[in-house]
Amino acid sequence: MMSNPELVRLASESMKNLRPDDLRHAAEQLKHTRTEDMVEIGEQVAKAKPEEIAAMKAHADAQVSYEISAAQMLKQE
Repeated sequence: MMSNPELVRLASESMKNLRPDDLRHAAEQLKHTRTEDMVEIGEQVAKAKPEEIAAMKAHADAQVSYEISAAQMLKQE
């Protein structure tokens, strides 16, 4: 994975944007993730092309935006 500079750059950028709550949530999710699943995900990401990584990032960003919008809408109700 470290041999893919684009992946390292994207991961670094994403880490800079994390809030403390995001880190706590991620840590909680990792507690419930099997080791085998983590290895498989790591292998898939390591093999991914830059276009696939960009698509994954876009998908994750869209999901976060959707969840934020939904939370704001619920808060307004």
